[in-house]
Amino acid sequence: YRVIAFDRRSHGSSDNPTSGQDMVTQGRDLDALIRHLKIEKAFLIGQSQGASTMWAYISEFGTTHLHGLISIDQTPKMMNSEDWPYGMVGLNMETRPTYFDKPLPKPNKKLPNLMIVFMMLARGLKYLKFDREGTKPLLLDHADADWRETLKRTDVPVLFVAGSESPFWPKEHAVASAALCPKGESAIVEGSGHAVNWECPKEFDRLMLAFLSKVNGRS
Repeated sequence: YRVIAFDRRSHGSSDNPTSGQDMVTQGRDLDALIRHLKIEKAFLIGQSQGASTMWAYISEFGTTHLHGLISIDQTPKMMNSEDWPYGMVGLNMETRPTYFDKPLPKPNKKLPNLMIVFMMLARGLKYLKFDREGTKPLLLDHADADWRETLKRTDVPVLFVAGSESPFWPKEHAVASAALCPKGESAIVEGSGHAVNWECPKEFDRLMLAFLSKVNGRS
């Protein structure tokens, strides 16, 4: 496979503009990348807010250029409600105004693989100095989004991967999300927190490669 790592706006080595701090822009940035590289068909793999970026892209541009998707530990609706109890722990319409004023729980259950730590350090301090205050509008827009209708319209295979020990939402979000998709499936990685691909890279790689092979008809 050809692997393309997308540093989203205000993430990694990309610029950190004050404009476009919303999910719609994140989706449009992804579309711009796909068009710039002239990609005809791609698998999208997104973790956390990166998964929501995939849904923002599909919501506006559809699935014409997609083979399939993998969503890593991200519920499609972070706000809990009567019809969706799989949102962020303690987040609802009543708590929303002040919920993100306090620090979020530590996301990882396990320490990341040492190779991943070395890769982060090799990319420099800019990668580690994330502008939490400048990107707060993006976080709030991310938290307010409800992608469930987009899931229902997604006609390519989707794999939802959840960490069994994620501190942000119940692991059952993966099964519930898969049920919304015409071609959805789910997997839960035992012992992992929010960053499944970092904390349990071997387990995640097995799931990822099996899914890609199945969609490509290679299994």
